Amino acid sequence: MIKPLKFALSTWIYAWSMAYLLSFVEYQKKVRSYTYLAMVVMLYENAVISVQAFRGKLSHFNQTELVGGILYSIMGIMIVWLTTATLVLAVRFIAQKKYDISSSFSLSIQLGLVFFVIFSFLGGYMSVINSHQVGGQIGEKGLPVVNWSVLYGDIRVAHFFGIHSLQIIPLFGYLISKKGISSAKLWVWLFAIAYFAFISFTLLQALSGTPFLA
Repeated sequence: MIKPLKFALSTWIYAWSMAYLLSFVEYQKKVRSYTYLAMVVMLYENAVISVQAFRGKLSHFNQTELVGGILYSIMGIMIVWLTTATLVLAVRFIAQKKYDISSSFSLSIQLGLVFFVIFSFLGGYMSVINSHQVGGQIGEKGLPVVNWSVLYGDIRVAHFFGIHSLQIIPLFGYLISKKGISSAKLWVWLFAIAYFAFISFTLLQALSGTPFLA
């Protein structure tokens, strides 16, 4: 049941983060439509993961049974739909004429949303190769709780840090904006570039077949 619990916690963090960050978007009718879509997708994903866990079956990369394969395929389509909708809202937010928050904080939200979308599509890549590991089989030795492989490359590492750009970069932007310094936007850019470089490193590491932590 570790996986259902992890996804439930991740969904909770995602929901509260989006509820807060998207409150600054002018197009609230579009935001409302997005929230309905997000609710349906997250409920479906968590339901499939939980049910499959109780059945003792794979929820992801399931090619051993027809039902599991269908459920996983539908999940993938819904996630792509939600990610694309997130991109649309991110573009709308970037294109806004004015903001009710500081320029450094709004920049951090924009970058957080864009990074979130970019690295969300790593989930699609893992679906294409039908694995999150490079160089070995799924289910072997991994780190506690997260279960990232300690034997082979694991794309989930980059995916994890990438989607949590949604929280980490805006949090940095919020804190630096409170300092009242004139170079706050520059600090946001530097932090975002460094964070992007770190995620890219973990991705290249995984693709080379090297574990994040041995």
